[in-house]
Amino acid sequence: MVSKPLSVGEVASILRVSKPSVLNWINSGALKAFTTYGGHHRIWPADLKTLIDKTGMDIEFEFVDERSHRILVIDDDPEYTNLLKQIVKSELPNVEVISTDDGYDALMRIGELRPQLMILDIRMPKLDGFKVLQLLTERKLDWHMKILVVSGFLDTETREALKNTVADVWTEKSTDAPSMITTIGTLLGGHLRENRRRVSAEPPLVPLKVQAERNLRSPTKFQFH
Repeated sequence: MVSKPLSVGEVASILRVSKPSVLNWINSGALKAFTTYGGHHRIWPADLKTLIDKTGMDIEFEFVDERSHRILVIDDDPEYTNLLKQIVKSELPNVEVISTDDGYDALMRIGELRPQLMILDIRMPKLDGFKVLQLLTERKLDWHMKILVVSGFLDTETREALKNTVADVWTEKSTDAPSMITTIGTLLGGHLRENRRRVSAEPPLVPLKVQAERNLRSPTKFQFH
């Protein structure tokens, strides 16, 4: 049973058509696809099934769509990454956290992973956070992704520079679980519905494009639509 993104050749084989035919469907918008950082088209099984159904093709196609609510963490600090994973698993069990310590690797895989939230360390070896943000600006994503920038130390110069990037929120790294889960849950926004346990008098997360430094005392529970 198919579960991973398919190449143009694999789709052509399933549909018993030529690769140019598949590319024509992609270019016309009839078949939804994403492009890897290497420039190759990939098609999610559910999107292929949509094409099969719409065109009335007599083709049996079974699949499992593995797309889920995902967070992509790009950070070279394994302790912080593991802490994030533990917190998200505890408070947002239906959210998958995928991590890498390499900005290049993240950019190569982002089209396949299609995360709803990227958590990016601004200071990393190989490819720093600012370069990742610049490359994301140059690349057109066909899905909505929020970007949370974290750093062990955010000086005034760094904060000012972040205002001119595609980052949505930036904050100093924190080990405070309630604060972290509130920030993450709020940024996931439309992908989550707040549980009624949230205290209505609690102030919302700071607006986009400003620092998100809060020390909330109680965790916020979220559930999916």
